[in-house]
Amino acid sequence: MLAPLSVRSTHWTITKHDVVFTTEELLKRIQNCASQQFTGQLDFNITNPQQQQWQLFFSVGSLIGCHSKVHPVRRWFRQLSLHCPSVAVNAVTQEGEPIQYQDYESLATQAKQGQIPLGQMAALVQGHTSEVLFDIIQAGEQQNYHSGMYLSYRIIPQDSIDLGWVVVRAERVWQQVFQDWQAWQKAGLADISPNLAPKILQADQLRQQTSPSAYRNLTAFADGKQTLRDLAVKLKQSPLPLTHSIAPYIQKNLIGLIEVEDLKRSILPRKVVEDKSNENGKLTSRKSSRPSSSSKSANAVIAYIDDSRIDTQMMGYILEEAGYKFVSIQDSVQALVKLLENKPDLIFLDLVMPVANGYEICSQIRRVSIFQDIPVIILTGNDGIVDRVRAKMVGASGFLPKPITQQKVLSTLQKYLPIKSVPMSN
Repeated sequence: MLAPLSVRSTHWTITKHDVVFTTEELLKRIQNCASQQFTGQLDFNITNPQQQQWQLFFSVGSLIGCHSKVHPVRRWFRQLSLHCPSVAVNAVTQEGEPIQYQDYESLATQAKQGQIPLGQMAALVQGHTSEVLFDIIQAGEQQNYHSGMYLSYRIIPQDSIDLGWVVVRAERVWQQVFQDWQAWQKAGLADISPNLAPKILQADQLRQQTSPSAYRNLTAFADGKQTLRDLAVKLKQSPLPLTHSIAPYIQKNLIGLIEVEDLKRSILPRKVVEDKSNENGKLTSRKSSRPSSSSKSANAVIAYIDDSRIDTQMMGYILEEAGYKFVSIQDSVQALVKLLENKPDLIFLDLVMPVANGYEICSQIRRVSIFQDIPVIILTGNDGIVDRVRAKMVGASGFLPKPITQQKVLSTLQKYLPIKSVPMSN
């Protein structure tokens, strides 16, 4: 969840395997990634009925993100609530409805632009990674490393990682997490996962063994819907004292710990804008012109011509999340044929490609009558005046500088995409 899309959506080749049998060995491998300035993906696998898997992502030895199959949405929203409250307050949290939130790329872009303090973004990355690393350590300890924990190293090309991403020091994270784990063990909680949700099993007996105020508090949060980590954030404390306080009731089987599903998600493709003029004084949210089923551009077809698999994945993610129909064309030789088949409403065209470059393809596109008025946007990492002049000469409508970001793409669509007529219902 917390990792750049261009990094986590690609299946990088495994370059090295390793296996560890103790937590100390595990932490040493993470320390080695930092000291050796590793750039890549480190996979953790442990053989158990759940087939648990986790990933840490490094850039020159620093952590840029992580991923876990356990509660990715809960974990992300929890960290937003802790470290980016101005963003989290706009989430839709009604029971049964998807939580709407901004994804990693959107927040990172805002952090670069100064709209979100870099300190908040760094704290979010560190907090998210700390939770995942704690879960990795606990899984290894609970299994007693019987068959070992398997590590796989995947080298990621440095040019595939935006060096502008917020990074955190790996040593700082694992040292703190190891201390947290030791404290968790010392409190007798080693077998309790903070990803479990407390639920009252025997209400009458619990009432008899607690004060009226304590019982009210327990019934308020031990509903089996919120994990120990969720509750700790809500109660503004760490999971340790919260879990330790209810441990006696868990031991007596008055309160049970159950697994819960992850929250539903709905990623906002644009920055949520706060409207503080609500007459009730509450914060409300609105989306900035996001295409939807009722929008005039919702059914627009957008073509993207680029031989880069990573950039294509990024563009496809942005467009599909925003409700557009996405057509990917990675073979420049077949570009014109594919365009004629799909008849896009706007074309994004990469400048640097083998065989035929963006200038040549743009010139070919403009020779076709049905494409003479279609916006063609040139993408390039070299945003120079010569490129702009030449692009205009071959009929390009505009420029989009790389790297691709959600904000750039959607702003370009808003500017160049013609409004399509919507058929009137009878």
